[in-house]
Amino acid sequence: MRINPSRTWIAVFMFSLMLTFAGLAVAQQPKSLVATANGEGSIKFGKEEFKIHAVVVKLFEDGKAEISLVTDITVFVNGTWSRTDDASKEISLKITGGSVSGNLDGGGKLLLTDDRKSISGLNLQVVNQTTKKVIKAEFVAK
Repeated sequence: MRINPSRTWIAVFMFSLMLTFAGLAVAQQPKSLVATANGEGSIKFGKEEFKIHAVVVKLFEDGKAEISLVTDITVFVNGTWSRTDDASKEISLKITGGSVSGNLDGGGKLLLTDDRKSISGLNLQVVNQTTKKVIKAEFVAK
């Protein structure tokens, strides 16, 4: 069997090019995110309302999410996250728990900046299964 050197180089070049594009496609989609943002917003617990001053979001590779809303009190919620496509600046959140695991049910959206590395906004609507109170949070980063 005779090997043609020019065809070998073409094959090696094409293989290298395919690996490069595959690496770029994977690099565009972050598998996790830790971001904070200062801004303005509010969170309502039934009839009580507090101003939100900052948000801390941790999105993990395994699809879990932890969100801290900094107000006069700090509110911790957790759940899962997903993104519809790699280019989307919107992340869907499914809220399943808070400080006491498993007592919340609801969802919302995390809005990211154009570079998809920082928070531009957050909207949540959750029901506390214990008290049956609706919790709504809206936040816009500065």
